[in-house]
Amino acid sequence: MSEKLKHRVIVTGGSKGLGRSIAHTFAENGASVVIADIDVEAGERCAAEINNSGGESIFVHTDVSSSADVEKLFEISHSFQGGIDVLVNNAGIAHGPHSEQHFLNTDLAMWDNLMNVHLRGLYLCSQLAGRAMVRQGGGGVIINMSSGGATRAHRNRVAYDTTKGGIEAATRAMALDLAPRQIRVNAVMPGAVDGESRTAVGDESSPKNLIPLGRLGVPKDVARAVYFLASPEASYITGHILAVDGGLTAQLRPPSMDADVETPFNEINEEVSFLK
Repeated sequence: MSEKLKHRVIVTGGSKGLGRSIAHTFAENGASVVIADIDVEAGERCAAEINNSGGESIFVHTDVSSSADVEKLFEISHSFQGGIDVLVNNAGIAHGPHSEQHFLNTDLAMWDNLMNVHLRGLYLCSQLAGRAMVRQGGGGVIINMSSGGATRAHRNRVAYDTTKGGIEAATRAMALDLAPRQIRVNAVMPGAVDGESRTAVGDESSPKNLIPLGRLGVPKDVARAVYFLASPEASYITGHILAVDGGLTAQLRPPSMDADVETPFNEINEEVSFLK
Protein backbone atom coordinates (compact mmCIF):
# COMPACT_ATOMS: atom_id res chain seq x y z
CA MET A 1 0.00 0.00 0.00
CA SER A 2 1.21 3.48 -0.82
CA GLU A 3 1.86 6.25 1.67
CA LYS A 4 -1.16 7.50 3.59
CA LEU A 5 -3.17 10.19 1.86
CA LYS A 6 -4.17 13.26 3.85
CA HIS A 7 -6.80 13.86 1.21
CA ARG A 8 -10.35 15.15 1.08
CA VAL A 9 -12.48 12.57 -0.69
CA ILE A 10 -16.06 12.28 -1.95
CA VAL A 11 -17.40 8.80 -2.74
CA THR A 12 -20.77 8.69 -4.48
CA GLY A 13 -22.75 5.51 -3.92
CA GLY A 14 -20.53 5.09 -0.89
CA SER A 15 -22.91 3.47 1.57
CA LYS A 16 -22.72 -0.20 0.56
CA GLY A 17 -20.79 -2.75 -1.46
CA LEU A 18 -17.85 -1.42 -3.45
CA GLY A 19 -18.51 2.16 -2.38
CA ARG A 20 -18.43 1.29 1.31
CA SER A 21 -15.15 -0.58 0.88
CA ILE A 22 -13.67 2.36 -1.06
CA ALA A 23 -14.77 4.82 1.63
CA HIS A 24 -13.28 2.68 4.40
CA THR A 25 -10.01 2.19 2.52
CA PHE A 26 -9.48 5.92 2.09
CA ALA A 27 -10.40 6.59 5.72
CA GLU A 28 -8.05 3.87 6.97
CA ASN A 29 -5.25 5.62 5.13
CA GLY A 30 -5.78 9.09 6.56
CA ALA A 31 -8.33 10.71 4.24
CA SER A 32 -11.49 12.48 5.32
CA VAL A 33 -14.44 11.00 3.45
CA VAL A 34 -17.84 12.34 2.43
CA ILE A 35 -20.27 9.55 1.59
CA ALA A 36 -22.97 10.52 -0.92
CA ASP A 37 -25.86 8.13 -1.45
CA ILE A 38 -29.64 7.84 -1.68
CA ASP A 39 -29.72 5.19 1.07
CA VAL A 40 -29.87 7.23 4.26
CA GLU A 41 -29.72 4.36 6.75
CA ALA A 42 -26.76 2.63 5.09
CA GLY A 43 -24.95 5.93 4.46
CA GLU A 44 -25.22 7.09 8.06
CA ARG A 45 -24.12 3.66 9.27
CA CYS A 46 -21.04 3.71 7.03
CA ALA A 47 -20.04 7.19 8.19
CA ALA A 48 -20.51 6.14 11.81
CA GLU A 49 -18.31 3.06 11.26
CA ILE A 50 -15.52 5.27 9.95
CA ASN A 51 -15.85 7.81 12.75
CA ASN A 52 -15.99 5.11 15.42
CA SER A 53 -12.73 3.73 14.02
CA GLY A 54 -10.99 7.08 14.44
CA GLY A 55 -11.57 8.41 10.92
CA GLU A 56 -13.38 11.48 9.65
CA SER A 57 -16.57 11.07 7.68
CA ILE A 58 -20.03 12.49 7.08
CA PHE A 59 -22.99 11.29 5.05
CA VAL A 60 -24.88 13.52 2.62
CA HIS A 61 -28.12 12.28 1.10
CA THR A 62 -27.59 12.71 -2.64
CA ASP A 63 -29.31 11.75 -5.86
CA VAL A 64 -26.43 12.24 -8.29
CA SER A 65 -28.82 12.80 -11.18
CA SER A 66 -30.20 15.92 -9.44
CA SER A 67 -28.21 19.10 -10.03
CA ALA A 68 -29.66 20.60 -6.83
CA ASP A 69 -28.57 17.58 -4.78
CA VAL A 70 -25.08 17.59 -6.27
CA GLU A 71 -24.64 21.32 -5.58
CA LYS A 72 -25.74 20.73 -1.99
CA LEU A 73 -23.30 17.81 -1.72
CA PHE A 74 -20.36 19.98 -2.74
CA GLU A 75 -21.42 22.86 -0.49
CA ILE A 76 -21.64 20.58 2.55
CA SER A 77 -18.42 18.82 1.62
CA HIS A 78 -16.57 22.12 1.33
CA SER A 79 -17.79 23.17 4.77
CA PHE A 80 -16.68 19.82 6.22
CA GLN A 81 -13.37 19.35 4.42
CA GLY A 82 -12.42 22.77 3.11
CA GLY A 83 -11.95 21.44 -0.42
CA ILE A 84 -11.71 18.29 -2.50
CA ASP A 85 -8.75 16.24 -3.69
CA VAL A 86 -10.42 13.03 -4.87
CA LEU A 87 -13.83 12.29 -6.37
CA VAL A 88 -14.90 8.66 -6.82
CA ASN A 89 -17.91 8.40 -9.14
CA ASN A 90 -19.18 5.08 -7.82
CA ALA A 91 -22.95 5.69 -7.75
CA GLY A 92 -24.65 3.30 -10.09
CA ILE A 93 -27.41 0.85 -10.80
CA ALA A 94 -26.34 -2.79 -10.84
CA HIS A 95 -27.11 -4.75 -14.00
CA GLY A 96 -29.67 -6.86 -12.18
CA PRO A 97 -33.40 -7.46 -12.76
CA HIS A 98 -34.21 -3.75 -13.15
CA SER A 99 -31.82 -3.27 -16.06
CA GLU A 100 -32.12 -6.70 -17.67
CA GLN A 101 -34.30 -6.33 -20.74
CA HIS A 102 -33.96 -7.48 -24.34
CA PHE A 103 -33.22 -4.51 -26.58
CA LEU A 104 -36.59 -4.81 -28.36
CA ASN A 105 -38.36 -4.68 -24.99
CA THR A 106 -36.23 -2.00 -23.34
CA ASP A 107 -38.53 0.67 -21.92
CA LEU A 108 -37.65 4.34 -22.01
CA ALA A 109 -38.04 4.86 -18.24
CA MET A 110 -35.38 2.25 -17.49
CA TRP A 111 -33.11 3.63 -20.23
CA ASP A 112 -33.46 7.18 -18.88
CA ASN A 113 -32.85 6.07 -15.29
CA LEU A 114 -29.56 4.41 -16.19
CA MET A 115 -28.46 7.37 -18.33
CA ASN A 116 -29.34 9.81 -15.56
CA VAL A 117 -27.48 8.00 -12.78
CA HIS A 118 -24.45 6.74 -14.69
CA LEU A 119 -23.82 9.58 -17.15
CA ARG A 120 -25.67 12.68 -15.96
CA GLY A 121 -24.50 11.95 -12.42
CA LEU A 122 -20.90 11.56 -13.55
CA TYR A 123 -21.12 14.82 -15.51
CA LEU A 124 -22.63 16.83 -12.64
CA CYS A 125 -20.25 15.55 -9.96
CA SER A 126 -17.10 15.65 -12.11
CA GLN A 127 -17.71 19.17 -13.39
CA LEU A 128 -18.17 20.59 -9.90
CA ALA A 129 -15.20 18.63 -8.59
CA GLY A 130 -13.02 19.80 -11.49
CA ARG A 131 -14.02 23.42 -10.99
CA ALA A 132 -13.29 23.19 -7.28
CA MET A 133 -9.88 21.62 -7.94
CA VAL A 134 -9.01 24.41 -10.40
CA ARG A 135 -10.01 27.05 -7.84
CA GLN A 136 -7.73 25.35 -5.31
CA GLY A 137 -4.83 25.87 -7.69
CA GLY A 138 -5.01 22.69 -9.74
CA GLY A 139 -4.24 19.09 -9.01
CA GLY A 140 -6.66 16.37 -7.99
CA VAL A 141 -8.03 13.01 -9.02
CA ILE A 142 -11.34 11.84 -10.46
CA ILE A 143 -11.97 8.09 -10.60
CA ASN A 144 -14.95 6.61 -12.45
CA MET A 145 -16.39 3.11 -12.20
CA SER A 146 -16.77 1.18 -15.43
CA SER A 147 -17.67 -2.43 -16.23
CA GLY A 148 -16.64 -5.19 -18.60
CA GLY A 149 -19.84 -4.30 -20.44
CA ALA A 150 -18.13 -1.16 -21.75
CA THR A 151 -16.13 -3.22 -24.22
CA ARG A 152 -17.66 -6.73 -24.18
CA ALA A 153 -21.44 -6.90 -24.27
CA HIS A 154 -23.90 -8.48 -21.88
CA ARG A 155 -27.02 -10.01 -23.33
CA ASN A 156 -30.26 -8.19 -22.46
CA ARG A 157 -28.43 -5.19 -20.95
CA VAL A 158 -28.08 -2.73 -23.81
CA ALA A 159 -28.84 0.32 -21.67
CA TYR A 160 -26.39 -0.66 -18.93
CA ASP A 161 -23.56 -1.42 -21.37
CA THR A 162 -24.21 1.81 -23.27
CA THR A 163 -23.73 3.87 -20.13
CA LYS A 164 -20.54 2.05 -19.19
CA GLY A 165 -19.11 2.62 -22.66
CA GLY A 166 -19.98 6.29 -22.22
CA ILE A 167 -18.20 6.36 -18.87
CA GLU A 168 -14.98 5.09 -20.45
CA ALA A 169 -15.22 7.58 -23.32
CA ALA A 170 -15.87 10.39 -20.83
CA THR A 171 -12.90 9.28 -18.75
CA ARG A 172 -10.53 9.66 -21.69
CA ALA A 173 -11.99 12.99 -22.84
CA MET A 174 -12.05 14.47 -19.32
CA ALA A 175 -8.45 13.35 -18.81
CA LEU A 176 -7.34 15.37 -21.82
CA ASP A 177 -9.30 18.50 -20.90
CA LEU A 178 -8.14 18.47 -17.28
CA ALA A 179 -4.52 17.39 -17.76
CA PRO A 180 -3.22 20.98 -18.15
CA ARG A 181 -4.60 21.63 -14.65
CA GLN A 182 -2.81 18.52 -13.32
CA ILE A 183 -6.13 16.83 -12.60
CA ARG A 184 -5.95 13.13 -13.38
CA VAL A 185 -8.99 11.15 -14.54
CA ASN A 186 -9.04 7.35 -14.63
CA ALA A 187 -11.56 4.53 -14.37
CA VAL A 188 -11.64 1.17 -12.62
CA MET A 189 -13.37 -1.75 -14.34
CA PRO A 190 -14.41 -4.37 -11.75
CA GLY A 191 -15.06 -7.93 -12.85
CA ALA A 192 -17.14 -10.51 -10.99
CA VAL A 193 -16.99 -9.18 -7.43
CA ASP A 194 -18.81 -10.93 -4.62
CA GLY A 195 -21.10 -8.65 -2.66
CA GLU A 196 -24.45 -6.91 -2.50
CA SER A 197 -26.68 -6.04 -5.46
CA ARG A 198 -24.96 -8.02 -8.16
CA THR A 199 -25.96 -10.51 -10.80
CA ALA A 200 -23.97 -13.68 -11.39
CA VAL A 201 -21.76 -13.84 -14.49
CA GLY A 202 -22.53 -17.25 -15.94
CA ASP A 203 -22.13 -20.26 -13.64
CA GLU A 204 -20.17 -18.99 -10.64
CA SER A 205 -20.61 -22.16 -8.58
CA SER A 206 -17.04 -22.99 -9.62
CA PRO A 207 -15.17 -19.72 -10.36
CA LYS A 208 -12.18 -21.60 -11.81
CA ASN A 209 -14.43 -22.54 -14.75
CA LEU A 210 -14.95 -18.86 -15.55
CA ILE A 211 -12.21 -16.67 -14.08
CA PRO A 212 -8.48 -17.27 -14.80
CA LEU A 213 -7.41 -16.51 -11.21
CA GLY A 214 -9.99 -19.03 -10.01
CA ARG A 215 -12.04 -16.90 -7.60
CA LEU A 216 -14.57 -14.12 -7.38
CA GLY A 217 -13.19 -10.74 -6.44
CA VAL A 218 -13.98 -9.07 -3.13
CA PRO A 219 -14.77 -5.36 -2.65
CA LYS A 220 -11.32 -4.74 -1.14
CA ASP A 221 -9.69 -5.80 -4.42
CA VAL A 222 -11.45 -2.92 -6.16
CA ALA A 223 -10.97 -0.47 -3.30
CA ARG A 224 -7.20 -0.98 -3.33
CA ALA A 225 -7.11 -0.26 -7.07
CA VAL A 226 -9.09 2.95 -6.59
CA TYR A 227 -6.78 3.98 -3.76
CA PHE A 228 -3.72 3.30 -5.91
CA LEU A 229 -5.02 5.51 -8.73
CA ALA A 230 -5.53 8.33 -6.22
CA SER A 231 -2.06 7.94 -4.75
CA PRO A 232 1.26 9.59 -5.70
CA GLU A 233 2.39 6.23 -7.15
CA ALA A 234 -0.10 6.81 -9.98
CA SER A 235 0.93 10.42 -10.61
CA TYR A 236 1.78 9.74 -14.29
CA ILE A 237 -1.41 7.78 -15.04
CA THR A 238 -4.41 9.51 -16.61
CA GLY A 239 -7.04 8.51 -19.14
CA HIS A 240 -6.55 4.86 -18.21
CA ILE A 241 -9.10 2.08 -17.59
CA LEU A 242 -7.78 -0.35 -14.96
CA ALA A 243 -9.35 -3.82 -15.05
CA VAL A 244 -9.68 -5.53 -11.68
CA ASP A 245 -11.25 -8.78 -12.81
CA GLY A 246 -8.95 -11.74 -12.21
CA GLY A 247 -8.23 -11.92 -15.93
CA LEU A 248 -11.91 -12.30 -16.90
CA THR A 249 -11.88 -9.91 -19.85
CA ALA A 250 -8.37 -10.79 -21.00
CA GLN A 251 -9.32 -14.31 -22.03
CA LEU A 252 -10.76 -15.31 -25.40
CA ARG A 253 -12.61 -18.32 -23.98
CA PRO A 254 -13.36 -19.51 -20.43
CA PRO A 255 -10.89 -22.12 -19.12
CA SER A 256 -13.40 -24.95 -19.53
CA MET A 257 -13.33 -24.44 -23.33
CA ASP A 258 -9.54 -24.61 -23.70
CA ALA A 259 -8.30 -28.16 -24.30
CA ASP A 260 -4.83 -27.62 -22.84
CA VAL A 261 -5.80 -25.57 -19.81
CA GLU A 262 -4.98 -28.44 -17.42
CA THR A 263 -1.39 -28.92 -18.66
CA PRO A 264 0.53 -29.94 -15.49
CA PHE A 265 2.95 -27.28 -14.38
CA ASN A 266 5.58 -29.82 -13.29
CA GLU A 267 5.97 -30.98 -16.91
CA ILE A 268 7.01 -27.45 -17.85
CA ASN A 269 9.42 -27.25 -14.91
CA GLU A 270 11.33 -30.30 -16.16
CA GLU A 271 12.46 -28.33 -19.20
CA VAL A 272 14.03 -25.56 -17.10
CA SER A 273 17.50 -26.61 -16.00
CA PHE A 274 17.87 -24.38 -12.94
CA LEU A 275 14.57 -25.72 -11.52
CA LYS A 276 15.77 -29.34 -11.58
